[in-house]
Amino acid sequence: MKKGVKLWVKKIKGGDRKAFEKLFLRFYEPLCQFSWQFTRSRHVSEELVQEVFLAVWKSRETLDSKKDVRSYLYQSVRNKALNHIKHQELAEEYNSKIEWLSPTPVTQTHHYGEQSEFEKAAKKAIENLPDRARQVYKLSRKDGLTYREISDVLDISVKTVESQMSRALKKLRNSLSQYL
Repeated sequence: MKKGVKLWVKKIKGGDRKAFEKLFLRFYEPLCQFSWQFTRSRHVSEELVQEVFLAVWKSRETLDSKKDVRSYLYQSVRNKALNHIKHQELAEEYNSKIEWLSPTPVTQTHHYGEQSEFEKAAKKAIENLPDRARQVYKLSRKDGLTYREISDVLDISVKTVESQMSRALKKLRNSLSQYL
């Protein structure tokens, strides 16, 4: 089985969609079940697993067929699930504070699909980051990769990942200081 998976990874690296489909079908359900242990939601688990596979496809050229893709997939799903939980906890904490501070119910000021001024500014600030810093930031915050995983994906040292993340966060703080 390991040889088959390694062969799939080699083919995926070359853009083979059939090999990617085989990898997806082989690991999708076990990864969803693994994610469910953290999220306790089938829907969220499926979404997180799909995000991981999307990230694999998008960064397929950087895949290393010598490394264990199975452990990479499980680590990625675990990180996504833990980030999701952390985000949920922060959102609940934030909402409880808002409810406590607000004498009247909070109403939405923007409609579905519209972005707040802060969201627009944040997206623009992220896109204006230097290329490497933006890549590191998105892999960490959007894709949920650890610094070690990012260093593997981008073929750079962990120290470089740390310095690029520090650079990105500093620039984002400066760009968004009026909102903080």
